[in-house]
Amino acid sequence: MKQTILFGAIASLMAMGMVSAEVDCLKLALTVKQSVANEQSKVLEIVSKEVSASPKCACEIVKAAIEGSQAEPKTVAAIVEAAANAAPDQMRLVAQCAVAVAPDALAEVQAVMAKLDPNKGESVESSKSGKEPAGEVAAMPNPLDFPGQGPVGPMPGGPGGEPMFPTLPPVIINPPDISETD
Repeated sequence: MKQTILFGAIASLMAMGMVSAEVDCLKLALTVKQSVANEQSKVLEIVSKEVSASPKCACEIVKAAIEGSQAEPKTVAAIVEAAANAAPDQMRLVAQCAVAVAPDALAEVQAVMAKLDPNKGESVESSKSGKEPAGEVAAMPNPLDFPGQGPVGPMPGGPGGEPMFPTLPPVIINPPDISETD
């Protein structure tokens, strides 16, 4: 019993150590925002240093840097470029976060993304093949059509070409009673 409690205590201490080793992105974003507000000229250095230190918090770092510096669209693009160079696997996420904070910088951010990651965005044409399209396919005849004849099958309106709806109501014949026999 004592060993079980001892192993449980050791495991909980190790788990607490692992939890404290993870970076809190919100605290990191606050420190980035304060440091960027204090030193506006070193925005790009701060962003690249912090993003390379913790790439999982790249979105929060970029948003905090843009908010802390009250960045113009060109500065937003430079921040995105610095963060994308520091963490290339977070490039798309960084761009989306930057546009979410500063939507007026959309064109500049897209230009940076096109420069850093060409032919990866959405395009009008498919990038599956470089071949030219084969052209239009000739219309194939219907295999149920017989050459030289009109349409085959029942005529519209029923057999014999009668109109689709009869003009008179149908004649109802009552069957004779079985009980009345001669």
